[in-house]
Amino acid sequence: MSSPLGAYGFRLAYPEAPEPPANLIEVDPESPLVTVTWRHASTVRDIEEVSDDRVAYGFRGATTYLVERDPPRLGFDIPYIPPIDALVHPLLTIGISVLARWRGDVTLHAGAFETATGAWGFFGAREAGKSSMLASLGEHGYPVVADDLLAVQDGLVWAGPSCVDLRPDTAARFSGAGYMGIVGGRPRWRLPTSPGSSRVPLRGFFVLDWHEDPAITVEPLTTQERLQWIYRQEYIRLVGFADPAKMVPLVALPAWRLRRPRDWDATQEALDRVVETTREWTTRPVGDSPMSVHRRG
Repeated sequence: MSSPLGAYGFRLAYPEAPEPPANLIEVDPESPLVTVTWRHASTVRDIEEVSDDRVAYGFRGATTYLVERDPPRLGFDIPYIPPIDALVHPLLTIGISVLARWRGDVTLHAGAFETATGAWGFFGAREAGKSSMLASLGEHGYPVVADDLLAVQDGLVWAGPSCVDLRPDTAARFSGAGYMGIVGGRPRWRLPTSPGSSRVPLRGFFVLDWHEDPAITVEPLTTQERLQWIYRQEYIRLVGFADPAKMVPLVALPAWRLRRPRDWDATQEALDRVVETTREWTTRPVGDSPMSVHRRG
């Protein structure tokens, strides 16, 4: 008998859907059950109501999110009729991040992919190429742990839906990407990816950046830079900041800045450098640092 479907360590039930949406993954049968409901409705005013067991959040004319703690429930008031798969991603993310924080997780605005040694995250500013890197890694057989949200508990990441959402120019390069429709004010194409482990150790991060130089560079981040990026990418501060004691182990993880030119032809080399760096790090001698791995390269 197969395991129930869900994401981020939660079972997800969509009672109004004729069948489960695509791209959910198998989760532990003992995972908390979250009911997901929605209605076609306009938000008439900005709303931000936060308590220990309920959050209502939204902006006038946009989607409003309702999150209830016990029993766990996510509700949406959406000013358009969404494709059902949008209720897996991206609309699920804000509400599920609140539930993950209530569970005790650190939540980060980041993507990640899985190797044999664990999960490796991608940070970056908007349009830094996180989703295109994940889509390319997915096409090379690496499971995508998450496209936009990392929920981390005790050094382990709860995997999100097995997909990556792409913009039109990037989607045209992936034959498996299908048009979803207009979601969140922009057209989206979805690329399904292979599911990996439902929970996997978080091993480190890459910060993605562009530069004019044709060379691709991988430079280790200092401790201060890692600290800044971890706190900068914290997701859903509606429910307060994460426990600093839970953030410190993340700052100790290795991290590198990957710079590459805005040239699609450089993508394969960038992927090779990322994968090579993860392999070198996980086979390093005891006591090595990201800086020593960089020097060997």
